[in-house]
Amino acid sequence: LLKTFGLILGPGNTDALVRRAETLAEGHPVISALVAKLAEVRRHVVAQVAALDRDIRRLVRSEPTLKRFMTVPGGGPITAVAFLSTIDEPERFKHARDVGPDLGLTPTRYQSGETDRHGRISKCGDAFTRTCLYEAANVLLTRVGRFSPLKAWGMRLVQRIGSKKARIAVARKIAVIL
Repeated sequence: LLKTFGLILGPGNTDALVRRAETLAEGHPVISALVAKLAEVRRHVVAQVAALDRDIRRLVRSEPTLKRFMTVPGGGPITAVAFLSTIDEPERFKHARDVGPDLGLTPTRYQSGETDRHGRISKCGDAFTRTCLYEAANVLLTRVGRFSPLKAWGMRLVQRIGSKKARIAVARKIAVIL
């Protein structure tokens, strides 16, 4: 909105950005009213997201299954809740390794005659849970400092097959562990 009138705001996504937008729009009565409304909406949304985050953390602390899910390295409260809501009845899986294909974390396969090709991941199942598991794998491989056998296995995969494929493999392994 500001760029249309030649007012360059700059990068950012914090409250400082909103304050900078309000100071840029001060001299223009129409723009300042619009920016004030947008700033009010953003502050309200940020407050609601923080409240939801607190509620999710409170839920995770009160539920023993979710507490157990949080012990897996790289996983957080959102990943735990997403996994529990997706895999509501674990008895429906004969083996723990069947969870990966259900979430779409296994490669597609094309077979015809002598041709046998592995493709991208199948992306079946719940996309949000798959994304949470991928992010948990990413956090485990890049941010978690303490040693775990899962991280060591993932780092060996990164060296052998590359980081993106290794993240998918670690995400599938996290799903099996959960």
